[in-house]
Amino acid sequence: MKNSFQICKYLVVPLNKYSQEDLIEKGDELSAIFILNKLKSSSDFKHSKEIPEDYWNQLTKNTPPHILRLMGSVFSAFLHTINVPAEEINDLTDHITRRQFNMMFDSFEAYDVQETRRVSREEGEQLYLIKQIIKKIIKNISVSQIATDLLEPLDTIQPIYDLAMKQAPDFDAEKILNLLSLNNSIK
Repeated sequence: MKNSFQICKYLVVPLNKYSQEDLIEKGDELSAIFILNKLKSSSDFKHSKEIPEDYWNQLTKNTPPHILRLMGSVFSAFLHTINVPAEEINDLTDHITRRQFNMMFDSFEAYDVQETRRVSREEGEQLYLIKQIIKKIIKNISVSQIATDLLEPLDTIQPIYDLAMKQAPDFDAEKILNLLSLNNSIK
């Protein structure tokens, strides 16, 4: 029995050396895969909306279905890395296989699930802190003692304390959280 070996050559493409404009100029399916592959975070996606509509229209006319499926797989992999729910991934990648690239970009709201969870967790922790402060205010504990008891810096406790005191005796922890968020966004 004779051994047969097939020799394959691989070409390493330094993708980071190509700008989005360089890839758009190529105007082919490989450039589109590279564009999709360059997406590393949800914030990168907003740059995809800057791609001329003509670029995507040209691809939709000429790309074979099996290449569209490959492009959908690349995009799907990106969406998985930012924890987009599976059903939404399917909806977004379906736009590729149906040759509706522009609709895909219109329907994708760039977000990072991890960032959303982090913000929600922080808000939950802050809401808990506000409720603890309210309980201590009801017991007539001073702001400096509250900071000491909760092991928090006074400059963290003071703004919450001040907002809560303005509401006394009808405390609303959610309203205080919203006011704190508003005040922080103004600064």
